[in-house]
Amino acid sequence: MFLRNTVYTIIIVTGFFGGLELLLAAIGVRPVLLSEDPLVGFAENIPLFVEVTRPDGSVNLETAPNQWRLFNYQTFPRKKTRDTYRIFCMGGSTTHGRPYYDPVSFCGWLRAYLNAADHTRNWEVINAGGVSFASYRVAKLINELKEYEADLFIVYTGQNEFLEERSYGGLIKLPDWLINLNATLSGTRIYTAMKHLVDAVRPDSPANTSQPSTLSGEVDEILNHTIGPESYQRDDTLKQQIITHFRLNLIRMARIARSKDADLIFVQPAINIKDMSPFKSQHKDGLDKQARTEWNSLYQRAKKLHQKEEFSEALAVYRQALGIDDRYADLHYRIGQAYFELGQYDEAEQAFRRAVEEDIVPLRILNSMQAIVAQVASQEEAPLVDFPAIIRKAYLREYSHAVFGEEYFLDHVHTNMEGYRLLALALFDQLVTQGIVTPDASWNDARRQAVEHEVIASLDPGIEGRVLVMLGKVLDWAGKFDEAYAAFSNAFEVLGPSPMLYDRLARSAYIRGNRQEAMRHLREALEKFPDMPGAHANLAMMLEEQGKRDEAIEHCRAEVELDPANHSVHARLANLLEQKGDDVGALEHYQRSLAVNPDHEYTLVKLAHILIRLHRYDEALMYAQNAVRINPQQHRAHYALGLIMQKQGGIALANHHFSEARRLKPGYTVAEKNPPAKPKPTGHHKLGQAPTGIGENEIRIP
Repeated sequence: MFLRNTVYTIIIVTGFFGGLELLLAAIGVRPVLLSEDPLVGFAENIPLFVEVTRPDGSVNLETAPNQWRLFNYQTFPRKKTRDTYRIFCMGGSTTHGRPYYDPVSFCGWLRAYLNAADHTRNWEVINAGGVSFASYRVAKLINELKEYEADLFIVYTGQNEFLEERSYGGLIKLPDWLINLNATLSGTRIYTAMKHLVDAVRPDSPANTSQPSTLSGEVDEILNHTIGPESYQRDDTLKQQIITHFRLNLIRMARIARSKDADLIFVQPAINIKDMSPFKSQHKDGLDKQARTEWNSLYQRAKKLHQKEEFSEALAVYRQALGIDDRYADLHYRIGQAYFELGQYDEAEQAFRRAVEEDIVPLRILNSMQAIVAQVASQEEAPLVDFPAIIRKAYLREYSHAVFGEEYFLDHVHTNMEGYRLLALALFDQLVTQGIVTPDASWNDARRQAVEHEVIASLDPGIEGRVLVMLGKVLDWAGKFDEAYAAFSNAFEVLGPSPMLYDRLARSAYIRGNRQEAMRHLREALEKFPDMPGAHANLAMMLEEQGKRDEAIEHCRAEVELDPANHSVHARLANLLEQKGDDVGALEHYQRSLAVNPDHEYTLVKLAHILIRLHRYDEALMYAQNAVRINPQQHRAHYALGLIMQKQGGIALANHHFSEARRLKPGYTVAEKNPPAKPKPTGHHKLGQAPTGIGENEIRIP
C-alpha cells in the first residue's frame, strides 16, 4: 500500500510540474539559462554575422566588418537547403586557426575532408572561433548562432578564461553543487517564471542588485594594458571562481544547443608544457626575507649547474629550494627541464604541469578545467574528442617521449599545421561514428592524402613568414620577449627586409634591454627605407639616452620633416634644444607640438617654464593654468604658477602653489630663490614618442 501511494504521488507531482512546464512553453516562457549568464553581463550586443542581400535576391550571412579583427571572414546562406548540414566551430584562437588562417584550422581541414568524403550532403563548416574568446563569450555567441539553423556545434574552449579582468561579487560565493543545481533548475520554465515573479515584487532581489561585472561587447585583454604580465597577481579565490564560471558556461553551451535540437561536441584542449616557460612566477605568501634569501641562493646555484649540463646535481639543489617554496612556477619548470634531460619523462611531465598550475598568468587550460570539460561532456551526454590523447599517440609514433612541446606546438597553446589536421581527422571519425557522415566507397587513405596535398598547394607561399610574424606578435603581447625576437628574426629570414619587420625587431630588442641591437635595426631600416615612419624618432630617443644630443636632434628634425603633425617628436626636439640652451628653437617646437595636441600636459608645463625664463609671464600663466586644469596633481605646473605669482606680486597665491607642489611631490624644491627645476629623463621612453609624464617617462612597447 505504501509503495503504491508513493508511486501515485510521484506520478501526480511529475504530471503537475510536467503540465505546468508545457503550459509555460506554450505561452512563450524560455528557460533563463538559455538567454543570460547569471555571473557576468555584457555592455552591448555586437553580432558576429550580418545579413547581405545578393543580386539574385537571396540573403547571405557574412562576418560583420567590425569583427574581422578577431574572426575569419565567413559567409553562408541565411536559409539552408534541405541537403545542407551546418556546423559551427566555436572557441578562441585555436578554433580560429592561429597563427595560421581558416583553411588550415581544424575547421578548415574538417571542411575539406567532409566535402571530399561524403557527397550526399552539402557540408557547411563555419569557423566562428574568436581570438581571445573565453567560454562566457563563446556561450553568448552560441546563443546568437543557434538561430541560424545549426545542426552541430564543435566547441574547443578553456585557454582564455583568465584574459579579461572581471569580478563576481557575492553571486559566486556558493558551493559547486548549488551552482550545478541552479544551472539545472534555470534550464526549466517553472524556475524562470518564479524568478521573474520574485524580481517583479522585490526590486532589491539578487538578480537585480548583484550583477557584479559588466564586460565590453568586445574582448579587452588585461595584457593589452601592460608590458607583459605585470598586472597579474596570485589570487587563488578568484581563480576558483573563474573555474566555477567555466563549468557553468560549458553547461549553458550544451543546453542552448539542445534547445534548438542541435548536437554539440566538446574538444578537450591541449597545451605546450615543455617548451614554454611560465608567464609569471611569484613566491608563496608569508615567505620571510631570510627564507627568500636562502631560496634565491639555492635557485641561482642550481641554475648554474643546469647551464653546465650537470642535471642530476642541479635537480638535487632545485629540490632543496622546493622545500622552502613550492609555489614558484619557474622552479617547477626548471625541475621539469632537468628531468627531461635525464630521460625521466614521466617526472618531467609532472613537473611541467605543476609549473602551468602555479603560473600567475594562466594562459593555458588548467588540469581541473580539463577535468570539468570531461565531466560536463559526460553529464550533458555530449561526445568528447580528446585532443591531448590524439597528440600523445602522435608523439609516441615519432618520438621517445610524449611530453608536449615544440614538436607539435608553435607557442603555449597553438599547434602546428599537422596538429590541426590530426584534430580535424579525429572529428571526422567522430562524425562517422555518430552516423552523421557516410564516406563514399572511394574514400581511403590515398584519397585523404590527395585532399591534404590540395589544401597545402592552395596556400599562399608566403604563409610561413606571416605565421612567424603572427607568432612573434602573440609572444610579444604575452610578455615572452626573447621568444618574440627569435620569431621576428626567423620571419626576417623568410620574408626579407620590410619596415614592419625592422620596427618589430627594434622594439623587441629595445624591451629586452639590447639598445645597440635596436639601433642597428633602425639604422639598417633607414638605409633601405628612408621614409620609414617612426624610425628617426626611435633612434633619437635612444641617442638621447646615451647623451648624444646633437645626433638625436638631427633625427628628430628628420622625423618632423616626414611627419610635421607628430606632436610627440616636436616635444622631444624642443626638449633637446632646451637642454642645449636654445630656448628660441625649443619654444618654436613646443608651440608646434601644442598646435597639434592642445592638451598635451608635458608640452604645457615645459612651455610655462621656458616662458618664465624668458620673462613672458602672462603667456606662461595661460599654459600653467591649462596644465593644472588638465591635471590638478601636476606639481611642476603648481611650481610654475608659484613663480609667476611671485613675479607678479601675488605672494599669497605664490605660497599656495609652492605648498601644493611640495604636498604633491614631497622633497621637490620650490624655494623662490631657485630656478625652475628641469625634468630629468630616466631613460624609460615609449619607442616613437616623447615623454608622456613630466620628467618621469615610461617605456611601453606595444
